Order: sequence, then C-alpha cells, then structure tokens
Amino acid sequence: MSKVKIVFFIDVLKKDFDGVSNTTSQIAYRLPRDQFDAIFITPLPPEDPEFPFPVYKCPSIDLPLYKQYKLALPKRMKELEAILDDFKPDIVHWSTPSALGWYAVNYAKKNKIPAATIYHTHFTSYVEYFLRFVPGIDKISPPIARRLLSLYKDCSLVLAPTESMSDYLKVLRVDAGKINVWGRGVNQHLFSPDFRDDKFFTPYGVTSKKKILFVSRLVSYKSTDSLIELYKLLDKGHKLIVTGDGPDMERLQSKMPEAVFTGKLTGEALSKVFASADVFVFPSVTETFGNVILEAMASGLPVVAARAGGPADIIEHGVTGFLAEPGNTKEMYGHVKSLLSDDELHAMIREKAIYYASQQNWDVLCQRLFDYYTDLAKTAS
Repeated sequence: MSKVKIVFFIDVLKKDFDGVSNTTSQIAYRLPRDQFDAIFITPLPPEDPEFPFPVYKCPSIDLPLYKQYKLALPKRMKELEAILDDFKPDIVHWSTPSALGWYAVNYAKKNKIPAATIYHTHFTSYVEYFLRFVPGIDKISPPIARRLLSLYKDCSLVLAPTESMSDYLKVLRVDAGKINVWGRGVNQHLFSPDFRDDKFFTPYGVTSKKKILFVSRLVSYKSTDSLIELYKLLDKGHKLIVTGDGPDMERLQSKMPEAVFTGKLTGEALSKVFASADVFVFPSVTETFGNVILEAMASGLPVVAARAGGPADIIEHGVTGFLAEPGNTKEMYGHVKSLLSDDELHAMIREKAIYYASQQNWDVLCQRLFDYYTDLAKTAS
C-alpha cells in the first residue's frame, strides 16, 4: 500500500506551548515515515530545525486578549489551496475549531476527503471567555457554539481524550460511530520524582513552608477565581506557587500578594518545579483532559482537582488523588490539608499516582492513532 498522506492544520506547533501543541508534536515525531507522508499548516511553526515534515506558515493576526496566540487567516494564503492540491492528502486532520479548522473541514468536504480531529477544547466555555466583552453575549454564544459543533459532526473520526468527553460529544449528537477514546501520554524522562530539589524554591524566598503548586496558562477560564478563593484559606505554613503566564497574571498577583509567581517554565526548570512541590491543585472546570495532572502525577505530586471534565476521569478519588466539587474551594483545601498533615496518606497517593502515570505511554497511544489513520484511509479509498 502507498503511503497515507495527512495534512495537519494546527494553530500552534511550538513545542511546550500548550496541550494541543504538545500532543501534535508527540504525533509528528512518531509518525512512521515509511507509512505516512505529512505536511503541517500553522501560523506558529516549530522552532526545531529538525522537525520531521514540511511546515507552511499561515498568515495570522494576534488573538484579542491573549497575544501569545495567533488567529490564523488561511484565506489570505493564496497559495494554500495549490499546496494542498499538489500534496493530494488522503486525510485532513485539524486541531481547534478556529478559522483554520473551518478551512480544513471545508477543504475536506469540497474534495471528498475524510476529516479527523482530536477534541482538545471545551469550545462553549472558550467562546464565552473570548466574547465576554461583546454586548449581548448571552444571545451570541449559543449560535456560535452550534456552528463550532458542526465541525465535529462533519468529521469521519473524532478522538475524545476521556470517556466523559466521549459521552459529552454524544449528548451533543456527534455520531457515536465516529468517536473513539484516545488519551494522552506523559514524558517519563521530563516528569519524574528524580528531579526533586529541596533548594529549588530558595531563590523565591520559600524554605520550610509546604508548597502547593498550580501550573497553567493564567486565564480566567482556568478557574483562577477559585484559585484566589483557595489562596485565602491557606495556613501560614503553606505557600502557593503559581507557574505559567497569561493575561490574568496581573490580577492574580494583586489578589494573591503572598503567592510566588515563577512565570512560565520549560525544560528542567519545569521538571523541578513539579517534583519539588508537595501538592498540586487544579480547580479548572473546562478541561477536556488536563495534561498537567499527568505531569504532576509522574513527578510524584499528589493532585487535588475539580470533579469536572477530563480530571474526573484521570483521578481515582482517594487512590491516585482527590476530587472536589467544582467551585468548592473549602472541600479542595480540606483535601490539601489532609495530604500535607498525613505523611502516610501523602506517600500512598504519591505511589499510586506515579504508577498510574507510568502506564500512560505515548508510543502505545500514537501507534493506536496511526492505526486509526490507516483504517480511515482504507475506508475512504
């Protein structure tokens, strides 16, 4: 059989930028070149000169409210359709319900090519976030969400990261026969208890206090208001560490003056901040998966998260971590205090979490994805 040709449309292809870009990078570097050929269309290309496949940069503008992201404008790329026609893809894979996603699906429909996607984003929550300053948002948001949903309905393959996200898509009337559950892996070499450094936080003025870690993009849809409420409950012997950046940072710094803000960390510094903390908290209720939860687990860090979306599927309550009702910061902090005051409980949860994370293997997951691609191409031919 000839190689299966896939065109990937992704809004960010920079490694370690966010969960979507990390997942796509894992796929790209593992895609067997003897079985597949691929090209990537993106406004934010990878910085790695050894990236294994051709990348075409798409025109873009800064995304309002979050300028680290770009809003792709594929229709301004006059040569794009010619590039695609010359490549002759067997599969169109798109990542987010953006202008780039619309272009990808429309191209697939026009050329009768199967489209595939991974459900990365709770788009209804994101629509409300990015349009929250628009008058009449309560009337605008539902129609936009319905239009975004139509993109998933037009796909031949929709990969949901967890069972609950699969169920959510079925409730939205995405054809159950098109949905498969496809999880996430974690880099065991980058996230490990071996990176623990008891002096890591000394430059931040933190020595003997118990360290509660939050790692995320700092945007309101990550439930940062709940993080602020959690901060207000902290005992004097506890210190909140916030790692990440984003448009909500200035507000968070003003509301949580005693918290430590490290900014965004990558590489070994990120490995150390995970492994050197004592508990990880994650109040976000908009996650389809929650990659940082796996990273915390792999680092030997017990997790306390909101019982919502992907995290509720990842964490087995009382075994690999703890779950609290969304927005219930008192319940969340109660679990944090239990972990920090009970060494035996902390050690048990830590051990179970490390084992669970060790079973989430990118090689196995990607091979399953490549099998999906192969089957999809056969069905279409």
